[in-house]
Amino acid sequence: MLPLPGYDHLGRKVFIGRWGAYDPKEVSVDDVNRASIMISDIMADEDEQCTITGSVMVGDSEGMTMAHVAAFTPSLIKKSMVLWQEGYPMRPKGLHYINTPAAFDTVFNIFKSFMKEKMRKRVHIHGTDMESLYRHVPKSVLPVEYGGTNGTIEEITKYWIERLDARRDWLLEDEKYVVDESKRPGKAKTSAELFGLEGSFRKLNVD
Repeated sequence: MLPLPGYDHLGRKVFIGRWGAYDPKEVSVDDVNRASIMISDIMADEDEQCTITGSVMVGDSEGMTMAHVAAFTPSLIKKSMVLWQEGYPMRPKGLHYINTPAAFDTVFNIFKSFMKEKMRKRVHIHGTDMESLYRHVPKSVLPVEYGGTNGTIEEITKYWIERLDARRDWLLEDEKYVVDESKRPGKAKTSAELFGLEGSFRKLNVD
């Protein structure tokens, strides 16, 4: 998941997720998620505007196969949706899916089951109709590969790799902080309550 430079016409931060761009035989979906979380942590720390005006996700499913689908277990999807909808101050204002293959429906139906009703109303499935996407997400904020003018995927990826490296010490320090539920007023929250099971994303080694 990559935050794109700048903001859209409503001042929102646009993210792009390329769900079929990695090899599930070589890279685990847990590590993909962990990398996305680290980027989101840096965004929340550095970009005050996106916490005020909200965020928009463009999900590109080109290249998605059944191997990718199999990696998205219901428990993983539930964790992702709880985190995205409730775990960050960057309020989700829209979900736009493009290049959706047949395999996409299987994953999306599980995602949808964990969405709040308000979020479901913000979902748009464009298929291969890019003009439909542009009516919601202007070309000026999209990368060249998506018909836009806002840099290339390679350039944006390089920028975020450099930001992750620059914030390495901060990310390592951030790993040490946890919630002390014994201090929560009222009933403590557990992983089972939030996610339906105990556990968390496997950590990606940043050493």
